[in-house]
Amino acid sequence: MKFFKIYILLLSFFAFTACSFRVDKTGYMFESVDFNSIQKGVTSKNTILKSFGSPTIISSIDNDEVWVYYSEEIKHILFFMPKVITREIVVLKFNDEDRINYIKKLSLENEDKKFFINFNKTFVKSHKTNFLKELYDSLGTVKP
Repeated sequence: MKFFKIYILLLSFFAFTACSFRVDKTGYMFESVDFNSIQKGVTSKNTILKSFGSPTIISSIDNDEVWVYYSEEIKHILFFMPKVITREIVVLKFNDEDRINYIKKLSLENEDKKFFINFNKTFVKSHKTNFLKELYDSLGTVKP
């Protein structure tokens, strides 16, 4: 009976320690002190690049270059849906003179319902092959 209790105790210990979680960090976000040094019409593209590094996304909207810095922490627990712990997004828009003319900082606290991140994937169809070609191409290969 004593060994049974020890066995149950050890089994429950290993079961509960296996239920640990992990936190995934993606992107890079600079310190808020650094963000406060950015000024509209004054800070140049080169200054931003030297101070904060290259942005996560570079885009062009209405002939103005837009840089997006993105950072996120997601907590995963076993098979449950992941939960976003923190998310910070900084959007910088530059004018023709490579100076900032728009600054926007978003986080989970002030994120409204009009802004969301789409995690859908775009699938690209490959060229069509016939059955015999696929059969002969797959000979000798092992797919898990």
